[in-house]
Amino acid sequence: MKIDLHCHTRKAKKGDGKGRNVTPELFKEKIELADVKIVAITNHNMFDYDQYIELRDVVVGICQVWPGVEIDIDGESRYHLIVVTKPDEVLNFNSCCKKLFSGTTPDTCFMKLKDVCDVFAEIDAIYIPHFHDKKPAISEADKEQLYSLVKDSARVFIEPRNHRTLGVLANKEMSVLIGSDVQDWSVYETSTFADLRLPVASFSEFLLLAKRDKSVVETLLSKKSPITVIGKPHSSVNLPLMLYPDVNIIFGQKGTGKTEILKSMYEAMLGAGKSCKKYIASERSEGFSSLLSIQDMEVSLEKMGIGSCEDEFSEMAKWNDSNPTLFSNYLDWYQTRGNSNNKKRMKITEAIHHFYRKPDKFDIHQKDKERFSQAFEKLKKIEWNEYVSEEEIQLLEQLLISLRDSIVEKRKNDLIDKYSSELTNITIDKIKALADKNSDTISRPSTAGLKGFALNRIELFRIVSKILDGINSPEYNECIRIGSLEGKGDIFINCKYRMICAEERRTNYPGQSIKVLREIVRLLEYIKQHVFDFDIATHVENLVTLCEENNVLSLKSFVGRSKQVITADGVGYSPSNGEQGILLLEQVLHEDADAYFLDEPELGMGNSYIDTDIRPLICNLAKQRKFVVVATHNANIAVRTLPYMSIYRTHENGEYKTYIGNPFDNQLVCIDNPEDIKSWTEESMHSLEGGYDAFYERRDIYESRNN
Repeated sequence: MKIDLHCHTRKAKKGDGKGRNVTPELFKEKIELADVKIVAITNHNMFDYDQYIELRDVVVGICQVWPGVEIDIDGESRYHLIVVTKPDEVLNFNSCCKKLFSGTTPDTCFMKLKDVCDVFAEIDAIYIPHFHDKKPAISEADKEQLYSLVKDSARVFIEPRNHRTLGVLANKEMSVLIGSDVQDWSVYETSTFADLRLPVASFSEFLLLAKRDKSVVETLLSKKSPITVIGKPHSSVNLPLMLYPDVNIIFGQKGTGKTEILKSMYEAMLGAGKSCKKYIASERSEGFSSLLSIQDMEVSLEKMGIGSCEDEFSEMAKWNDSNPTLFSNYLDWYQTRGNSNNKKRMKITEAIHHFYRKPDKFDIHQKDKERFSQAFEKLKKIEWNEYVSEEEIQLLEQLLISLRDSIVEKRKNDLIDKYSSELTNITIDKIKALADKNSDTISRPSTAGLKGFALNRIELFRIVSKILDGINSPEYNECIRIGSLEGKGDIFINCKYRMICAEERRTNYPGQSIKVLREIVRLLEYIKQHVFDFDIATHVENLVTLCEENNVLSLKSFVGRSKQVITADGVGYSPSNGEQGILLLEQVLHEDADAYFLDEPELGMGNSYIDTDIRPLICNLAKQRKFVVVATHNANIAVRTLPYMSIYRTHENGEYKTYIGNPFDNQLVCIDNPEDIKSWTEESMHSLEGGYDAFYERRDIYESRNN
C-alpha cells in the first residue's frame, strides 16, 4: 500500500519551484496514476484549508488525504519538521496552524520545537523530522528533545534521503518513513513512495500499527486470507502452521527439522491442488541436471519447418513393384490369334488398359474434405447468436455449405475418374479371360507395362526423396534464458533439434536405436540412387520391415534433441556448483505458480547477491499474493522481506519447540504454550547470519540508532 506523508501542492516559499503548484484535475490524475492510497498535504509553513478540502473531495474513494504542514524549526541547528494529523481533526488543525503562523510568512517562519509541540498537543498528530542526509536535518540533541516533548515514540518518524528505505519499518526503537517531497507534479508518479507491508484503513489504524498493537496487527493480517497447513519436522509430528499469500519464513537452530517442515508443506499444498515450485539447495546438482534433461523437449517438426512425411512412410509401406509385360506373352498371343474365328469378331480382346494417372490435387482434395468435416463439427458447437446477427449467421451457413459442396464435388469427380478407370480395366481383363478359356487362345496383353513400371519407380523416387529432404533439414536452436551470472551476463539453455547425422549421440534419441536409424537412412539413400535396379523391391521390403519393427512411422523418429548451457554470445559454458544454484533458483522464482518453497536459497551464494537479486524477486512474488515459504539462515531474506509469518524452531534440553510470530508486533509465541513468548527481533538477530547488520545497518536499510 503506497503512502506519501510528505507532499507539496503549492509554491509556498520563494525557493519552491512552480512545479509544486497543482490543480485538482492534475492532482487526481497523478494520484491515480501513482496508485497512492494515503497522501498528506505538507506545504511549507502554511496550511491552506480551502485547497485541502478541494483536493480531498476530488479523490474521494481513490485516496485518503490527511492534513499536514512542513515547519522550519530553529533548534541546535535549523531543520524541517512535518506534522500530520487525521482528517477528522482538520478544523482543529487549521486553527492550530493559524495560531502558530500568526504574524509570519512562509519565508520568515522559524519556530521553536517546544512551541510547535505545545500548539499541536491537543490533537492526534505524528511528527516527521528530516534526518541525516535529508537536509536540513535534525540533530541528535534536537531529536532527543522531540522524543521528550512528544512522549510517545510511536508518533515520531524520521525521514532520511535514502530512497531504498521504503515504508514504515517496524524497528524496536524508531520508525523510518519517506515521502515524495514532490518538486514537479508532471512527474509525480515517478517518485519513490513508502509502501506499507500491512495496508491500513485510517490514521488511527496507522498509528496503532506503528505502536505494534497486537490486535491491530492480527486484524490486518487476517485480511490476507491465510491458510493452515500441516508441517512435519518428523513423520510422527504434526504442526498446524498458518501460511499467508506472502512471505513466510522458517528459521532457527540447525537440526530442528526446518527442511522437513518445508517439504511436508510443499506436499500438502500440492495435495490441495495448488501449483507449486520448489528449490532445495542441497539438491541443486540434481535439479540442474533435470533442467538439462531432454525429456521435456517435445519434438515439434513445425519449429524445424518440415512436415512429418507420415503419408510418405505409409505409401512406401504399401509400395509394390510392377514389371513390364513379358515378350513371351506377346508371342503366345500372336501364335494363337487365328485359332478362333468367333474370337476375332470380339474386338474387345484386342483392347488395352486405360491408363490412369492420379491428378496432382487428388490428395489435397481428400485432406480438405477431412479437414472441413472436422472444422464444421467444431463450428456447430459455437453459440453463433452470441457474436453475430441472424442475417450474418445465414450468410455464414450459405458460404460453408457452398464450400462443402464444392469440396465434395471435386472429391467425387476424383473418385469417379479413379474407379471408372479401375472398373474399365477389370472388365477388359475379365472378358479376355473368359474368351481365352472358351477358345483355346491367348488374348493380346492389356498393357506393355513399361509406362506403369517407370511411373511406379518414379513414385518411389519421389517418396524416398521427400523423406531424405526432411532428414537433411538444417538444425533448429531455441534459446531459453535461465538467469544471469555476475561477470558472465545472461545465461541460456540452448535447446537443439537436429536430424540424425554422423555427430549425433545415442543419448539424444531416447527410445530409439541410433544404429537402426542410420541403417534406415542408408537404405533410403541406396534406393534413391538405384531406383531403376531390377532388385530394388528387395531393398524396399527390407526398409519397410526395419521401419515397422522399430515403429518408425514419420520423421519425428529422426529428430535428435540436446541441451547446452551457453552465454549470450553463444559460447558453451559449464556453471560451477554455486552458479548452478543461482541459475536454478532464479529460474524457479520466474516460473508461474501459486506457491514457492525455498530451502536455504542462500547456500553457496554471496550476501550481496541474495540481497540485491533474490530478495526483490521474493518480495515481488509477495506483491502478487503468492505463497512464498523460505527455510533460511540468512537475515537478508528472513528480516528484510518483513515476513507475514515467521516460524522459529528450537531444540533445548532435548525438547523441540515451535514458535510463530511476525516483525510487526515483535513476538514469537510457542504454539504449545501461549505464555512462552520470545522477542522476534532478539531471536532473529542471534539465530540468523548477518542478523545484526540486517537490523541495524545505519542509514542504508533501517536507519536505527542502536550501535
